[in-house]
Amino acid sequence: MRKKKVVPAIGPIASAAGVFLVVLLALGCALLAVLGVKSGELAGASAAPLIPLGVFAAGVPLLLVWLRVIGWRGDAGILGAVILLSGLGLTVQFRMGSFARGLESLQSLAPFAVGLAAFAAGATLTRKGKGAWTQPMGWVAYLAALGVLGAVMALGRGYRGGLYLAGNISPTEVVKPLLVFFLAMYLGRNAEAFSETRAGIPLPSFPALAGLVALWCVPMGLTVYQRDLGMVALLNAILLVMLFAVGRRMGYLALGLAALAAAGYGVQYLPSHVQVRFDVWLNPFEDPTGKGWQILHGLAAMYSGGWWGAGLGGGVPQAVPIVTSDFIYAALAEEVGLVGCALLLAAYAVLFSRGFRAAGAAATPFERLLCVGLTASLATQTLLNVAGVTKALPMTGITLPFISHGGTSLITSMLTAGLICGLSDNGSGD
Repeated sequence: MRKKKVVPAIGPIASAAGVFLVVLLALGCALLAVLGVKSGELAGASAAPLIPLGVFAAGVPLLLVWLRVIGWRGDAGILGAVILLSGLGLTVQFRMGSFARGLESLQSLAPFAVGLAAFAAGATLTRKGKGAWTQPMGWVAYLAALGVLGAVMALGRGYRGGLYLAGNISPTEVVKPLLVFFLAMYLGRNAEAFSETRAGIPLPSFPALAGLVALWCVPMGLTVYQRDLGMVALLNAILLVMLFAVGRRMGYLALGLAALAAAGYGVQYLPSHVQVRFDVWLNPFEDPTGKGWQILHGLAAMYSGGWWGAGLGGGVPQAVPIVTSDFIYAALAEEVGLVGCALLLAAYAVLFSRGFRAAGAAATPFERLLCVGLTASLATQTLLNVAGVTKALPMTGITLPFISHGGTSLITSMLTAGLICGLSDNGSGD
């Protein structure tokens, strides 16, 4: 009788263990370098500034152990990119002074710890090609998204042109993965209808199209009411990518460009704070000490960074308003330069390319669309943030995944990445 070959459960993790150790060492050195730069400003000897390093050093191995326990055998490149980016996020937050309050830093670190747990939960939920069992949850996810938007609309308070709950919490971040689940379910069940074309123009059946429009207009209306047009742009970009993934018809992308042009024309009818963002984008020098203050300081910081940057701790990122969230990329560009930012974007590119590759290897249409939508969510979010800071697009208030300071955003990004990581394990090696 032929003995069955036993494949180690750790699979890709073992082959990438050296990569993870190098990442851990590099980020540890980065944190210690910042600590050395800032040591002159610390009031006496204190272990508090080392808390972020300790949390990262303990959390990452625990995550790897958990993935070994559940037998995950997906794409190690996705996992490595997420670990690298989240560790860089901790380093940047440390540099911005987010952990300078001693033991109170534990509260600032809570989102990272919860995010690691969310990543593990997401990977567990969709691993080994079992993501298809979540397809019936599409309607539950849709109703949950409406519930979150309704709660914010009813209980939220205005701040910086948007609505937030107490403590400036923005639970609408979780709406992104919830609506991706819904779209993956709906489009997967109507894939044939949305693949129909006439003369190269997408022409889905009327019931399928009418149903999608009616259902999609409800969350979009609630989001517009909350004046979160950055989220509207992000969600509709995800919709277009997922429609393209269903039928692979270029007509959907053409319709998206037409809708973008119409939206540009309709800016004049939008609320005043949105018009201000477009005015600042087109001509920030018109009001350099007022409305254009933030974008001009961000551009100045990036310009001063040059090719190699001023070094960690060598810049003056605090000169840029709201630098820890919307404009964190400008602070990075000042201290690590163009080369450092290129390497950062390369890490994002690895994550997104491997996410789309995992979608192509998915076992079912639902899993393929889910992986496409989740990857498109992170990719579009990154594009909108970097393009806004560099003045390629108007600012949308969208944060930079894994890097920007913000608890809800970090947790949601980690959950999304965990789901992608789980979907990359399609169970074909079992």
